[in-house]
Amino acid sequence: ARTILGYLGGLLQGGKAPAGQSLSGPIGVLKTGSEVVATNDIAAVIGFASAISINLAVVNALPLPALDGGQLIFVAAEAVTGRKVDQRKQEALTSFALLFLLIVSFSTAVGDLTSLAK
Repeated sequence: ARTILGYLGGLLQGGKAPAGQSLSGPIGVLKTGSEVVATNDIAAVIGFASAISINLAVVNALPLPALDGGQLIFVAAEAVTGRKVDQRKQEALTSFALLFLLIVSFSTAVGDLTSLAK
């Protein structure tokens, strides 16, 4: 969880990942997972699965409208103001967040493929 938040913070502040950290997509996660499984260490496999699960929960809780954390923001705004968020605004924000997530996903996939080619 700290790695994800540190990574995102580094990107927002300086546009680069913090030293020693990189963002992996599904391809990189599969590569790392296969390396962990190849060790035949059950504790390492359980630790890896736990890390994936915790990181998925943290990412899902981010306040992006396309994720659960973003939907929670809309619910909180509705509770504070006493009225629903305008549907068009909510759809526009969700579309923008989804586009952002697709760009990040594509970028990580390209980065994973690049690192595999090395």
